Parts: sequence; C-alpha cells; structure tokens
Amino acid sequence: MAVKLWGMLLLCSLPLRQVRLTSSFGYRIHPVYHRIKLHAGIDLAARHDTVFSILDGVVQTCRYSRTLGLFVRVDHGSTLNSLYGHLSQWLVLPGDTVNAGDPIGVTGATGVVSGEHLHFALTYNNRWLNPWRFLNHIFYGKS
Repeated sequence: MAVKLWGMLLLCSLPLRQVRLTSSFGYRIHPVYHRIKLHAGIDLAARHDTVFSILDGVVQTCRYSRTLGLFVRVDHGSTLNSLYGHLSQWLVLPGDTVNAGDPIGVTGATGVVSGEHLHFALTYNNRWLNPWRFLNHIFYGKS
C-alpha cells in the first residue's frame, strides 16, 4: 500500500495480515509482574503468524532478551525504528535489507509473556511512539 507521510510517498505494510489490538501503548498493570509499568508498544493477537516489516529498511538486530524473547529491530532511516518481539523464529539476519511487507519472523510466546502475541513498538529519535496511532495515521489518516 502506498501512502504519503511527511511529504514522502512510502510503501507500507501492516505487521500482521490481521490486526487485533490486545494491549495498548502506555502505563498499565503488567500481566506477569502485576505492577504498573510503561508498555512502550502494542500487543497484537497472533497464533503462529508471519510478521512483516512495516516499511523498507535494514535489519539492525535479531536477538534474544529475557523480557522481549526473540526480537527483530529494523532501521527505516530518518531515526525511525520498528521492533517486533516475542517471536518464535527469525526469518532475517542483521544487515539484511527488507521491503515493506517482507516476512521477518513468526509470532510466538518467548520472553516474559502470558500467551502468544506480537509486541510491536516504534521509536523516532530514540523516543517511543504509540504504534497504534502511527498505523491509524498511515493507513486511515486518523490520529
């Protein structure tokens, strides 16, 4: 899908074929730690689904972290990065160039989770963005 963002024409993709929000961006009571924590991304319902890069970019990281489990971080240029966490497997390696809509992983339940889902996060200038608002703005022109 082609959209115009900041005066540029971009090819964009949703991170999953079907998007259903299960946990939003912001402060919440963490489902595992049971204390208030910043949820610096969104959780999307998934069941062994293919994960897609939302924009063209270069894979920066494919790692395991105790909290995020297996995750992929993609640099989209202009200090915009996307992060895809709790994966069961990677389909890319650091340094790979990806296009919007390219498969980069498969959803899972690795790391600190209460069930399978995709944790999707965005940073711009090293600051967390609300990915739900970003996706709604790109695809529907809504804030």
